[in-house]
Amino acid sequence: MRLTITISKKLYIIGGKNYMFKKLIMVSLFTILIIVSTTNVLYAMSIKQQPIKELITETVNRQVDLGSASIIGDGHSSNLEAVAKNDLHIGLGSETGYADFYITYDMNCTGNTDAGLITLIITIGNQIIPKFVTTSTSENGTLKIENVEVHRQDAVIFVMYVNYTSIIPLYSNSTSAAGSGFFSKTITIDKELNNPFLYLLEQHPRIFQILRYLLKL
Repeated sequence: MRLTITISKKLYIIGGKNYMFKKLIMVSLFTILIIVSTTNVLYAMSIKQQPIKELITETVNRQVDLGSASIIGDGHSSNLEAVAKNDLHIGLGSETGYADFYITYDMNCTGNTDAGLITLIITIGNQIIPKFVTTSTSENGTLKIENVEVHRQDAVIFVMYVNYTSIIPLYSNSTSAAGSGFFSKTITIDKELNNPFLYLLEQHPRIFQILRYLLKL
């Protein structure tokens, strides 16, 4: 009887140590996961949140799409469209930079004596800058106002005018659209970083298999 009790106690103690050893492995593994994932996240965020000025050359201007315009006319009738983007939040990586503002356009004038005219005017700070494009045939492309100095918290207001005119027969039509936006600080963080553990498991799938094995022990 004493021998049986002694063996039972030994088996119980061995089983307890084995259980605690498994728990220790799991705790250690999760600790490593926390350290590694946290380090990766902090490093990635330190790169992602660097100002654009440090990541790319200063000669690259911020491209700002303001909308589109189109003209279709045959001398007797026309179809004009002006679509302006509004409430634009334009990221700027440094306190001061340069931007190119543009709209895309498409003009198709098929009359004998007709022509189309598209004008873009932007107002930012104390600057009022106009630019236009015209054709008496067909043309499409990008109407761009380039190398405009901008600052954070600057507001931009813009308007586009679309005009179509025919001399013979006498005919004209026009439309317009306006929009606005402002420049603010750029912060770029990958959505993956919001859950670093899932990101780590996605990059290292074998870790998930090890965790499943340990949980079954």
